[in-house]
Amino acid sequence: MTINQLSFSGLIVSILSIIAGAIVRATGSGDGCGASWPTCNGEIIPKLDTPSELIEFSHRFISGFLLIITLIIFIKSFKDKVPILQKRIIWLLTFFVLLEALIGAVIVIYEWVGLNSSSPRIIAVPLHLVNTFGLLGTYTLLFHLTKNSKNSLNNFFDRGFKIGLCLFLLSGATGSIAALADVIYPSESFIAGIAEDFDSNSEVLTRLRILHPIVATVLSIYLYSEANRLQKEYKILTKNIKLLVFLGVLLGVLNVVSNIILPLSILHLLMADLLWVVYVDKSAEKIR
Repeated sequence: MTINQLSFSGLIVSILSIIAGAIVRATGSGDGCGASWPTCNGEIIPKLDTPSELIEFSHRFISGFLLIITLIIFIKSFKDKVPILQKRIIWLLTFFVLLEALIGAVIVIYEWVGLNSSSPRIIAVPLHLVNTFGLLGTYTLLFHLTKNSKNSLNNFFDRGFKIGLCLFLLSGATGSIAALADVIYPSESFIAGIAEDFDSNSEVLTRLRILHPIVATVLSIYLYSEANRLQKEYKILTKNIKLLVFLGVLLGVLNVVSNIILPLSILHLLMADLLWVVYVDKSAEKIR
């Protein structure tokens, strides 16, 4: 397989890994394999006797598959015909994937899972999700460069993209904190949840979750404006960015009003991932 084909496969598997990780967190299955890593309850191929073990092992299996794809790309990068820019992107991609595995291993070994609400977990969870955005973005950029035979990043990291990048990372970090709060300290209803968000006696995680809708709103407005800029200045078709912004906001609102439902949470995260991938891909079209 070519690097382009492998990067596309890696991109799909990356999204599946992120979704699987979200299901692990939402169902409290992070301790399904115990505190052992990379084995599951001390076994390479576990019996999968419990739902939590099945869910956690499935996530590890997908992540392991992603690691294999990335390492194959890394090995291919040493071929002379691979442009130096693509080599650097691949090395950065490999760093993100290895860091992803390391963070996941630390979370498991130190048992920052389930209903654990310690400070290290509150730091590790958003760091984990921010790293996945780096992983997704790098895979997307590599796919675009190899598909279009581009060996430059001219115009890519302009001021508009840098602002979008910062907002995406902030939205992802606050979103992971909100999701963690919803799992550990679920609210009885939508109204009760709002009251808890502003109650000084509520847990820190609960009071922090209000940050996500605020940041996400700012990001949505900015991306709509950014889509118009890309279309006006570079003649890039950006209808899909606007559509994904609308779907992301709609799913987010429905999820909050319905007092957090797992399928809606997963769809909301999927829209966020797809929006980031499309935004990176469309921004790469600025490269000349």
